[in-house]
Amino acid sequence: MGRHQSRNGAAADSDAPDRSRDRRRPGRRAVLGASALLAVTGAGAGAGAVWYRHSQDDGEAQAASLVRALRTGDLRDAPLDTAQRDAATVRFTDTVGALRKDLGAPEIVLRSQEHSDDARSLHLSWTWDLGRGAKPWTYATTVDLTSGDDGWSASLPTSALVPGLEEGDRLGVRVDQPDMGRILDATGQQVYGPTPVIDVGIDKGSLHGHDEEDAAADLAKILRIDPATYRAKVKGNGPEAFVPALTIRERDAEGYDLDAAQKVPGCLQRSRHAPLAVQKNYAPGALGSLREATAEDIDKSNGALAPGDHVGSGGVCGAVGPTLLGTRGITITRTPARTSSPQALHEIPAVDGEDVEITLDPEFQRTATEILADTEAPSSICALRPSDGGLLAAALGPTGQEYPVGLVGQYAPGSTFKTVTALSMLRLGDTPDTVVECPATATIEGRSFKNADRMDPSLFGKMPLKDAIAHSCNTAMLLQYDRVDQKSFARSAESLGVGLRAPAGLDCFMGSVDPKDSGTEHVADMMGQGRVLTSPLAMTVVMASVLAGRTIHPQILAQPRGKVEKPESPLTKSEARTLRGMLHGVATYGGLKSTFGGYPGPPVYAKTGTAQWVDDGKIRLHSWVIVGQGNLAFSVFVEKGDYGSRTAAPLARRFLNAVRGR
Repeated sequence: MGRHQSRNGAAADSDAPDRSRDRRRPGRRAVLGASALLAVTGAGAGAGAVWYRHSQDDGEAQAASLVRALRTGDLRDAPLDTAQRDAATVRFTDTVGALRKDLGAPEIVLRSQEHSDDARSLHLSWTWDLGRGAKPWTYATTVDLTSGDDGWSASLPTSALVPGLEEGDRLGVRVDQPDMGRILDATGQQVYGPTPVIDVGIDKGSLHGHDEEDAAADLAKILRIDPATYRAKVKGNGPEAFVPALTIRERDAEGYDLDAAQKVPGCLQRSRHAPLAVQKNYAPGALGSLREATAEDIDKSNGALAPGDHVGSGGVCGAVGPTLLGTRGITITRTPARTSSPQALHEIPAVDGEDVEITLDPEFQRTATEILADTEAPSSICALRPSDGGLLAAALGPTGQEYPVGLVGQYAPGSTFKTVTALSMLRLGDTPDTVVECPATATIEGRSFKNADRMDPSLFGKMPLKDAIAHSCNTAMLLQYDRVDQKSFARSAESLGVGLRAPAGLDCFMGSVDPKDSGTEHVADMMGQGRVLTSPLAMTVVMASVLAGRTIHPQILAQPRGKVEKPESPLTKSEARTLRGMLHGVATYGGLKSTFGGYPGPPVYAKTGTAQWVDDGKIRLHSWVIVGQGNLAFSVFVEKGDYGSRTAAPLARRFLNAVRGR
């Protein structure tokens, strides 16, 4: 009699009837029971025990094994039809395997199953995470297992893996990048976005025996970058790497000897578009940047970012980065057998980035930058439109200055802060005509304070508050220390915009006044020294609030986003009108009469400021002025200068002349 080997390795009589097709097979527990029976009855009953085990196998275990294999992507132990195993593995590799390389493992859920004595159908749902916030790709398939002489197995046709496929189809993933949006200035011109650039560097694969370090040093000298740093960068890259030395805007290319650079062994110049400010050093700190995502960015993105993606960082880009960048598209492609032309099987179209308009005015920005170009210390001009808080200019000087002192610098504001002290006094019931004492010096809380050396001694004595502001009498303000408490003083500063949260799109320091300052710190705060700190932008907001008759929040986005922080005690129209009267006196008969007295057009409002600071053991002066006329408020700040009327004020006059067309 012929004999064959059963699946559990025990010998079985080939002439015995195959009752495995006549009975439903119980689950794993029944199989384990059959094994126990075999152990009890001994070898003489082996044939009957094996038949009983087969008769109890209904394919449930094989179904679980197959689903597990599909989930892990490893078919080696999957219950596949012997004749179809190789073909099934190829089908799986060309479809699901190809997708797993780009998308990761899918989520596969066994929704339901149907079974008979010799067949079992598994109804599966597949979910592929397309990443970066895209809607997952989901579909359903059915996988069939059948029972044969070798037990339960599946052939795994393409339709069991991805619906709509035919034999021999191959799948792939194509990422479609969106077009990037632009940042447009107040005139609609691009100031940031895709900009034509040239990457200049060493292509190590084309050195052809030339010394890489010599080539790197030669190229660095031509491009005016540090040779040692670039030489180390080239040395640290692989033998076929392209190592960029400098990215140059095409508009700036004439400033470099690119012909000489091209003669350096291994030099390669590549043109592309990069997200940059169209003009180098245009409003540093205001625009921000679109930079490549770091590993940390990717880790924190919950799958929304991948290597090579860009993110918005700082300023406008930080606030509207997603709007500018758009959303990448993703297409699952199907390439039929014997062709090389992929077709779209599932597609999420790319969404192009949108343009974003900002309030910066190119003429204001250019004019301010030119005026500061030759200053001898870090300087800034910040200009606002009081009617809506729109930032018109955020310029820096001297040429080459990159740290945005106007936006994020933290400085003692000096006597420009007497505007805040005056508001505090108005809130106590004082008026511009309230008489105050202005002695040459005053000792308060054991500390001696004095007026500026250049103040006319004939002014010392009693004077109305408006004259104390016009001539910037320090002692007159400081002697109010016991009337103006620090909390009220801090609230007045807030009413003029100081210390409020910066709106979206503006990375800036809006100032700080500690409501808990006391003693001499409280006294010094009242003349803009002590521990009071502001930025030039914050002091521009002070003037803008006075002109507008309400607390102003600076804005750089033409369509502001998010909520603004409201002060506890908003500035009133009446308070602002009174402050304007006193600040107009500064320009007409006070400290800035020689600069703005009789200035044409609407009334000019102004306040100078000088703040002492210590630099390497020497006392230096911050030079300030804040100015308003019509629908324009601006500040001029020079980090290391003379009195505000001597250093900052002449620059302010030049700026006002230029923007008013004089």
